[in-house]
Amino acid sequence: MINEVTADKRPHILVVDDSRLMRRAITKILGKEYRLTEASDGEEGWKILQEQEDIQIIFSDLSMPNLDGYGLLERIRNSDIPRIQNVPVIIITGAEDDEETKQRALARGASDFISKPFESIQLRTRTTTHLRLDSTHRQLNETANQLEEQTSRDELTGLANKNYFQQHANKELAFAKRHHGELSILLIQVDNFNKLFTSFGKDAASHVLKEVGHIMLENVRHEDTVARIGVAQLAFLMPSINRIGARQLAERIRKQIEELNIVYDNTTLPTTISAGIAAVAIQRDTSLNEIMDVAKEYLRTALERTNCVVFKEASDSPMEEAAPVGTTSTDASAVTITEAPDLETATALANSDDSATLQPHLSALLERLLPLLDYCNRHLQLGIDEALEKIRQHVRRRD
Repeated sequence: MINEVTADKRPHILVVDDSRLMRRAITKILGKEYRLTEASDGEEGWKILQEQEDIQIIFSDLSMPNLDGYGLLERIRNSDIPRIQNVPVIIITGAEDDEETKQRALARGASDFISKPFESIQLRTRTTTHLRLDSTHRQLNETANQLEEQTSRDELTGLANKNYFQQHANKELAFAKRHHGELSILLIQVDNFNKLFTSFGKDAASHVLKEVGHIMLENVRHEDTVARIGVAQLAFLMPSINRIGARQLAERIRKQIEELNIVYDNTTLPTTISAGIAAVAIQRDTSLNEIMDVAKEYLRTALERTNCVVFKEASDSPMEEAAPVGTTSTDASAVTITEAPDLETATALANSDDSATLQPHLSALLERLLPLLDYCNRHLQLGIDEALEKIRQHVRRRD
């Protein structure tokens, strides 16, 4: 079972080879010192690698069905997950594999090679060497992460600080550009913070910021980043979320803080926040400053009214007025979609009563899906070449 929990603390090795005999040979030599998991092709190996986080070394054949060793290497080195991207991959080569074959594997990120038939001493030596290198790499990463966390946190709220937010936001923006994804930024500021500070003092104002930060952390997803970027200003970085989801989140946070009963030194501190949302279409030349400028513009408008969320709908019309307190719509069905939504939103709409809103955007959605459909057809041998060609022709006519 892939998800089986084990108490075995031995180093974990993944062996990917379509030859059962070869897998058993490696297991027989290394099985006493190491815990081995076997996969019969690259697809199975990739699935195991994603699900089992303690794999430290991979032995992989090059010639395999479904997904060969070259394809597995490409997936590993192009992964956005550091533990997968950096795992040592030792390629098992045969007598028929020439120098060109090895160079091709090296170009795709192979860590080392071992030739068939291999000797037990050679196999153990290769394994020990790469385990030590992997262990050293992990320790260095852990130390670096600890140091980074110490220098990237806001001491008062425990949230990320401005420098960390900017660095991480630029990375997420680059990822969104590569994968045609979405990125939203929510700026939040405590209303009338200066008055709160002068009326109740620094400690009371700091207590309010801590409570507001706590509410934001309660709403964070694993992939989100929450930071304090100003005296009373907080930022919410939300990868892979569209304007509908960002709007719902912002309103939920606004309402929770409005209803929060903050008490400090036996004094109730009525607290509200204003928020501006930037959920823009990501283009190749989109910069973080441009997205932040949009969010700041909407935040300024929200602060003039206080206790509200200001955003822009999907259209290119001027920014809409901030809704009165408590009436900001969070109903996705009330949003008019005037540009093609992301695939996740499109899937949800297709299965809802508002599926008709997708009609003007079907061609654009097909264009986005085409690379994935083509990839699935090639690797899963679906036999839909004719249908894919019709889609390409349709897309070309649209262009």
